Formats: sequence, C-alpha cells, structure tokens
Amino acid sequence: MGSSRSTSESALGCGVLLVIALVWSMASQCGGGDGTSDAASTPKPSATAGATAGPSKPARQMPKKVALPLAEIVGTPGTLAQFQKFVAEHGTTAQKTAVRHLTRWRGYERKAYPAIEVASDHPTIDYEAADAPDKVLALEKQSQYIAGAFAAWWQIDETSVIQVFDRGGRYAAGTSCIRADSAEKEGSCL
Repeated sequence: MGSSRSTSESALGCGVLLVIALVWSMASQCGGGDGTSDAASTPKPSATAGATAGPSKPARQMPKKVALPLAEIVGTPGTLAQFQKFVAEHGTTAQKTAVRHLTRWRGYERKAYPAIEVASDHPTIDYEAADAPDKVLALEKQSQYIAGAFAAWWQIDETSVIQVFDRGGRYAAGTSCIRADSAEKEGSCL
C-alpha cells in the first residue's frame, strides 16, 4: 500500500512540473519572457499593415503653418486660394467638401473672440421655411469642418472664430472656434 501512494505522488509531482513547464513555454512564446530573446526584440507587424507589405513610403510632412494675423490673412490677396489648396492636399473629405464652397474672405472683426468672416456660395436660407432648422444645422456643421481645416493651416496665436456667410451675405452658418477638433466639439471654444 505504501508503494502505490509514492507512485501516485510521483505521478502528481511530474504532472505539476509538466504543467509549469508548459505554462512557462507558452508565456515565453507570447512575449511574457525576460525580453532577452531575439523574438522579443523583433518588431511585430501592425494589425493595419496590408497583406503585401512592401517598402513603406515616408509620411507626407505638413507644410509650415501660416503665421499671419487674421486681419492680414483677410487683407492679403491669394490667401484664400492658398488655404483651399492646402485643404485639397491635406484635408479630410468633409473639410474638402466644406471649403469648396468658400468664395472670398469677407472681413475681420474683433468681437468676443477675433473673427475671420468668409463668404460662400451657400444659398440664403428662408428661416420661416419648415426645413430651415435642418439647413441651418447642416451649414453649422460645414463651418465646423472649415474651422478644423483652418486650424491645420493657420498658426493659432489666440482663441479665434470663423464665420461663414451665405451668398446673400446673411449670417447663415454660425460661428465655429478655430481648432483642430472643431467638428467634434461642435464649434465650441470651451
């Protein structure tokens, strides 16, 4: 009887050692080792890498931001075209669509925040129409995309806003804070 007990204890002990060795082996393979192996130092492909990984292109560098004050941007010929070209090359699809409607810098005004005003080809909204709220909200979103694109182009020196006017010159699209995340923050400067 004594010998069968020591045999089962030996088998149990061997089983425990086998489980420990298996766990240790798995941990080493999954990167849980001590970090001294070559496998741990080899970079792993990213989850977003394409199926055919070839030589990667260097990331396109953004051009230097425009450092003119807002009043000078409005007064300098060609700056709207420079802004539109920048957005065409570097903007998001939503920004490109929004900026395409801009026709000219309209002016600069010092309000609660410095404000750059821009004219657009958006039609004048009939504020008495049933669909006016939807149209106003759509234009407000467009001004947020424009503000985000403007933040990528312009070296912000103080909290400022952009106002987009319709083709009739009526204030139509609201005011959006010029910041990279303007659309996510719904145009707020806070």
